[in-house]
Amino acid sequence: MNRCAVTVVLIMYTAIASAMSPPDRVAQTLDVMENAVLEADAGSFMTQIDTSDPIFVTEQRAWFADLDRNPVSSFQIEPLEKLIVGITDQAAMMHLRFHWTLKSDGIKRTIEFNALFVPMADEPDGPWLFSGRGWEIKLQSEDGLRVLADRQHNELATNVLKVVPDIQHAIERALGQSLSQPLTIKVYPTVQELQYSIAPGYINPISGWNEPGESIKILGRDNVSAERISSLLAHEIGHAVSFEYGPDIDNAPWWSLEGIAELVADEYRSTPPEERIIAVAKQVERGDRKTWEQLSDFRGEAVNHSMYVYSQGWSMARYITQRYGKRARNEWFTLLCNSTPLEEATQRALGISFEDLDMEWEAEMISIAQQADD
Repeated sequence: MNRCAVTVVLIMYTAIASAMSPPDRVAQTLDVMENAVLEADAGSFMTQIDTSDPIFVTEQRAWFADLDRNPVSSFQIEPLEKLIVGITDQAAMMHLRFHWTLKSDGIKRTIEFNALFVPMADEPDGPWLFSGRGWEIKLQSEDGLRVLADRQHNELATNVLKVVPDIQHAIERALGQSLSQPLTIKVYPTVQELQYSIAPGYINPISGWNEPGESIKILGRDNVSAERISSLLAHEIGHAVSFEYGPDIDNAPWWSLEGIAELVADEYRSTPPEERIIAVAKQVERGDRKTWEQLSDFRGEAVNHSMYVYSQGWSMARYITQRYGKRARNEWFTLLCNSTPLEEATQRALGISFEDLDMEWEAEMISIAQQADD
């Protein structure tokens, strides 16, 4: 093809693209997204994602990456209403229903929500990109804290905006780290939407979620007070602050991550930690415990022992703090979050082998259980 012919083709293509309406461009975006999921084409999928919010981009990359672990056998995006153009100067909205089936269980699943689309920057004739859920409530503090929710959780979102700064500052002091960027907190109206926002293959019951570079995601509850939501927020903020310890935090044992997050949330719970530690101690006394290796891999066997990941991990983090102090605990956790093996991190930060630490912890648990029986 000669140069003139190429020019003609480009002009024709531009003319066709220019003639496409926003609804047609959104339909094209949805088609590309569907095919990308079915063909496991991450590059193609990400070309249809709005990149104006780095947090959303990180979440979408993680969403797609999970398909390698939990592939789908079917995936469809069904528009339920016509595109609402011009809800803002540069955005449009469409109510969508997502259909998918996981290869692992063959169960057909659906979820629906209002989705936001924005035109590609500096490309007036380009595609309209997927910008995520169309949140009805968008609150932001002077410090940059954002809270996104539906209208039904307006009061909850307002409470979250009020309580988060104090919780964040307290946890930053406790862990000796500060967040490098303001938090974004998303309040989802149903468990199913919260799960799907993580990945199509995430089907475990959940009330909160946070991963490096992502928003804090929580399940909205009707008529919930600021006090009742504080413990959940504290746990997730504990994760967010923990992520500042090192770039390899995902390599740290899962029980240590949940243990730290549970520990910093203690003061926001109505149940005193003394009551909880007795319950854990009695379990250990009965021999009802797991090895730490069984609780280490978030994507392995530990998924089957999540109750122990949280309770046993919390009790160990609490023991290390009380026995060796916050500074040593934070040094230990910093080492773990920088890919230092558990044994080496324990020796360097606490001056003891992990085997001996485990024996100390178990003996302490049994002592607590026996004292509670006296």
